Amino acid sequence: AVGVAAGALLLAFFAVTGGPAAGSRWFERGAASAGRIAGGEPWRAVTALTLHVDAVHVAGNAVATVVLLPAVVRRLGPGCGVWLMLLAGAGANLLAAMAHDPRHLAVGASTATFGAIGILAALRLLPSSTAATMRWKPWMVLVTSLLLLAMLGAGRGSDVLGHALGLLSGGA
Repeated sequence: AVGVAAGALLLAFFAVTGGPAAGSRWFERGAASAGRIAGGEPWRAVTALTLHVDAVHVAGNAVATVVLLPAVVRRLGPGCGVWLMLLAGAGANLLAAMAHDPRHLAVGASTATFGAIGILAALRLLPSSTAATMRWKPWMVLVTSLLLLAMLGAGRGSDVLGHALGLLSGGA
């Protein structure tokens, strides 16, 4: 239910904000502008998670949230799971703003969804279950995470650095 609710919230935000039309107040005040984040507007790292370029963009992030968030919540509980995913996404946006050119803009919840992949990978690497540890070698978890990054996060127009930092932030 938590994953479906979060995915529905992403779709609802998009219904209100729409895409980045010329002069959109939502994008003007909420996009993860690297220059503005570095210049003292860190909240943009969070607000950018609620903005999406188009219906395909938000649908992909909503589906990823519906699939990934329940697995995180199952292991960590709803409060901790949701907050860690949000923290991973916001942390990745902050780190990406420091690494990118000040003119760089980013929007979307994909840094948070890659954060969820990182969280799940880190949980798999923890020795909580001997059966799970024996089935999954540590290198397999790392390779699988990188393959998901390459397959899902490196498309044309994607913020590959932001996605990679989401994966790393979630893992941390």
